[in-house]
Amino acid sequence: MKRTLTFIVAITIATSVWAQHVTTFVFVKITESIMPLQRGEKYEDPLDEALKKTGLGEVTGAGSMLTKEKTVEWVGLDVELTDPVTGIPFLRKKLTELGAPAGSVLEYERNGETLQVPVRD
Repeated sequence: MKRTLTFIVAITIATSVWAQHVTTFVFVKITESIMPLQRGEKYEDPLDEALKKTGLGEVTGAGSMLTKEKTVEWVGLDVELTDPVTGIPFLRKKLTELGAPAGSVLEYERNGETLQVPVRD
């Protein structure tokens, strides 16, 4: 009985800890031709700082889409949000403040459906 109770308590604690760390992945497509260092200075670093400061998540990666001519067509950021209900509007506002141009979008999944939300209205 004691061993079963210990196992149930351990599973309950593990499940509770796991549930607290579930995040929502958001791909941010920024329709700007900008080099990697400038992308970091303009978008990645300030966005990561703002997300961490508010406890809404973090930037976990970034990249660039190149044309056939090897020039940057657009850039992308990988973001993990702890709360998408608050985090999606926050991302839109912050990216607009940072100068993300029209045509930039947030892509994420909710209830198995892929959603695409413009950064700017």
